[in-house]
Amino acid sequence: MPRNKEFDYDEKLVTARNLFWKKGYNATTMNDLVDTLAINRSSLYLAYGNKHELFLKSLANYIQQKDNQYSEAAKKSKKPLEAIRHIILSVTASAIQDTSCLFTNSVFEMATTDTQVSGMLRKQTIKAIDLFEQLLNQAKEDGSLKSSKEPRALAHFLVSGLVSIYNTQILFADSGLTKQTAEILISSINS
Repeated sequence: MPRNKEFDYDEKLVTARNLFWKKGYNATTMNDLVDTLAINRSSLYLAYGNKHELFLKSLANYIQQKDNQYSEAAKKSKKPLEAIRHIILSVTASAIQDTSCLFTNSVFEMATTDTQVSGMLRKQTIKAIDLFEQLLNQAKEDGSLKSSKEPRALAHFLVSGLVSIYNTQILFADSGLTKQTAEILISSINS
């Protein structure tokens, strides 16, 4: 008779995700994972695979969380430019609360050396760009976007700007400055 898992798979996945988020992929050892998840090594391997597979699952979990965050923020307004503003302010609140971002950390730690991670990050970035572009096109159609900037290029800029929000908070730990950075990003849409 097969043995039942003695732990909650999703709960432990979030715990692993948070450890990778805090320490980074390279600084996190299998011993760290075993100790932090409080499960034995064989159970960890059976449930999640090796460290790299667990990281990919953790990153996918984080990306899903960010998808949900962007979607919920965008739904706060039927006006497309307000929806973009809500997304940017949601990211700002996360940066201030969490100080860092597993996605951003992974870009700088692994995107140039790990094709699987790079592929996941690129796919998610394109998804965010598509969301911003769709909202910008709607704003152009309803006349609220006055800028002559190409919506796709502006969408790329806005998504890149989200990284600058985290960068500001990480380096300066100044929520006022981080909020100003976000407001400048928002104001750039129609400038």
